[in-house]
Amino acid sequence: MDLLPCPADPDETTEAYLLGRLPENESAAFEDHFLSCPQCSEHLQFTKSFIDAMRNAAKRTLQSLAVSAGR
Repeated sequence: MDLLPCPADPDETTEAYLLGRLPENESAAFEDHFLSCPQCSEHLQFTKSFIDAMRNAAKRTLQSLAVSAGR
C-alpha cells in the first residue's frame, strides 16, 4: 500500500477527525494515512490528549461553578 500524503492542514484535519466532523470517506482516508505515518500518528495522539485535557478542565470548571452557585 502506498503511503498517502499528509493532510494539507494536519491540525484542522486531526481536530475534525477527533471531533467526528470529517465526512466518512475523508475519515477513512485519514485513518489509513495516520496508521502508516508516524508523524501524523504522533500528532493525533497529542491533539487527542489536548482535547481530553480541555474537556476535563471545562467539566471541572462547570462543577466548581455549580458548587459555588449552591452556596
